Amino acid sequence: MREIKLLEKFKDQSTWRLLSLGIVTFGVYFAHYIKSQTVTINEMVDEKDRISTGFIKVILIIAYSSLTMFIASLVVNDGQLIELISDIADSVLELLFIVWGFKARNRLNALFEISTEDEEWFSGFLTLLFTPIYFNYQINFICKAHQGRG
Repeated sequence: MREIKLLEKFKDQSTWRLLSLGIVTFGVYFAHYIKSQTVTINEMVDEKDRISTGFIKVILIIAYSSLTMFIASLVVNDGQLIELISDIADSVLELLFIVWGFKARNRLNALFEISTEDEEWFSGFLTLLFTPIYFNYQINFICKAHQGRG
């Protein structure tokens, strides 16, 4: 493994805090967390391996659109088109979170030369289920495991 202590740059907050703020903001906070972590990833990887800023802008736009449509759907009668559009936006946002999770996971596993046998490995299955919560958890886990090591 390569300079695993550099993962400290990704350490941002507790996973419970991220989860709580993500829930309270209906996913908008997750989008901002993704933006922040992407900036750090892009600083560390080669230009060809960077995660597109356009992709991150799309995540932010859909996150805010989804929240806006959710709020709008609360003030209209049941069965309105806005509910369907809101559900579609939510699904697209979740899909984009998963895509980002795999992009981030692949870049960190490669950058730090983490192999599947290492406890630091970012699991594909957990990335699929819990992006970006798992990403934050794994960063915190790795930093804690390597705390005090040379």
